[in-house]
Formats: sequence, C-alpha cells, structure tokens
Amino acid sequence: MRVVMWLDQRSYYRNPTVQMKESHKKLIEQFSKMANDGAFGDQIAESQSEYKQLPNGIPIMLKTVSDFCAGLSSDAPELAKMRQLACQTLIVAYREANRKDPDIASHFLNSFIQDYPGVPESCLLPRWTSLVNACLAFREIAHSQNRLLIWQQSLKQFQAYNEYLNGLFGYLIILWRTQLGKPVNPNVLNTSYGNKINQLSKLTGGDQGIFYFYLRLAQPNIRNAIAHESIWLDSDAAIVSYNHGNQNKIESQIDLVEFMTYVTSGSHIGQPYLAAIAVIATMEYGSELAKSLLPESYRKLFSHITSAT
Repeated sequence: MRVVMWLDQRSYYRNPTVQMKESHKKLIEQFSKMANDGAFGDQIAESQSEYKQLPNGIPIMLKTVSDFCAGLSSDAPELAKMRQLACQTLIVAYREANRKDPDIASHFLNSFIQDYPGVPESCLLPRWTSLVNACLAFREIAHSQNRLLIWQQSLKQFQAYNEYLNGLFGYLIILWRTQLGKPVNPNVLNTSYGNKINQLSKLTGGDQGIFYFYLRLAQPNIRNAIAHESIWLDSDAAIVSYNHGNQNKIESQIDLVEFMTYVTSGSHIGQPYLAAIAVIATMEYGSELAKSLLPESYRKLFSHITSAT
C-alpha cells in the first residue's frame, strides 16, 4: 500500500485561500515523519521519498493515480474490481453533482483537508488518517501468532473504516441530492450513521444503486458495539457476538469469517478516495497534457452522461 502526503493543497483548489487547520497539518506532518522513518515499511518509506521530489499540485495528483492503477494491476481480480469500483463511483458522484452545481461539488474535492462550509469537523482527513493507521497496524500484526492482538486490532480497523464511511456518506448524500435536483441540507453531515445509511440507500437504490459496495460495507450496529465494548469473540465456535439496539438489549451474532471479510474489505477504501480526488483535480485544473496522462477509463468518466435514478 502506498500513501500520499499532500503538504500544500492550495495549488489546485478553486479557492486559493483554502487553509488546513493546524491540527490537520500536524496529522499529516506526523504521518509523513513516520513514513520517512520507515515506521510503515520500506516500500512506503521509499514511496514517500518519491513524492517529496515532485512539485506541489498536479504532478502529485498524476503520481497518485499512477500508483493506484499500478496497485490494481498487481491485485487479485476481485480485489482490483472492488477497488476500481470504489474509486469510480466517487468520481461519478462528483461529476454528476458538478453538472448541476459546481460550488457544491467543489466541497467534495476539498473534503480531504477542509470542512464543509458551516459544518465544523466535517473534513475527512482525521477519519482517513485513522483508517490508514489502523490498516497499517493490522498489517504489521496480521501474521503474528498472538490471536488476542489480532482480534483487538481487527476491532480497531472495523471501527475505523465505519467511521470513515460515516463521514463520507454525508458528502455522497449531498452530491446525489444535487444531481437529482433535490434540496441540500449540509446538516446531514451531522446526523447519525444509521440515518445517513438509510438516506443514501433510499436516495440511490440501495443494493441496486451506484453505491451498493459502500452500503454493503456499512455496519452501524457492530461499529456501535465496538465503541461501547459490547462485542466478544467465541474462538472455539468462530462466532462474533455483539449487543445493540435500545440500551444494548439485542444480542446478534456474525460468523468470524464474515466479520474478517468486512475488516479486509474495509481496509481497501482509503486509497480509492485519494485516487478519485486526484483524478477530479487533474480533470478540473490540469492542462490538456496532464489530462492526457490519466488512464483513458478515467478520462471517459468525465464525458459519459448518467441518467438520474
């Protein structure tokens, strides 16, 4: 897995005065330092060094997309399809909203480092960082013989990817309501995770809609059980039990294999988001030469028209 640090985003945003919060800058700087120190492995450290040689702006976007596509070519077919879908649907959501209201669409492009206007703490950077940190930590201990450590880290990764989706779904609801010509209320970014899932599912057709992959990954009950420490593992039976509902009175179970499938799949949604942002930025603000360097499949996404559903 390769990680991109964009230390200066201003060169490709619509608003040249966009500034990151100091806390967000520190998150990126800390993550960058850890990568340089080899905390995430040699490959990531080498990749980080590679990016530092590039100037700010579009060249970094192109490198981000290039790395993402290189990863797809080495993935197993099903994994590559999943990651490609995760990226493409975000691009399509932006594209369709942008045709109706470019200003609203631009808030998704800015979402990596900037709050949605009027909605504090809606920036996705902290959630994305937590997800990536959890994934890297899980990778470090995945081959160990310490079952307790693996279980504890799998819980952190499960929760981290659901927290990321909790933030992302608010933006997707806003984008899709925009493309459908429906009124937009930014306060959706502050509603509960379950509410966002229901809204997005109803708005887009659920399992039959464009965001079915993300919706299938969303598990608010298990995420809440982890937060309330009301989840436990029966190792002998390979069953995960958890409490949820009003006052955690409902007990449900999920097969351990299914639980770990969610954990594994959720670890692959961070990089597609960065790749989507990079493609959008290049197509919106890059030169014709820069656009021509993007894979043809991504360029075509910006010329294809999707019927509203």
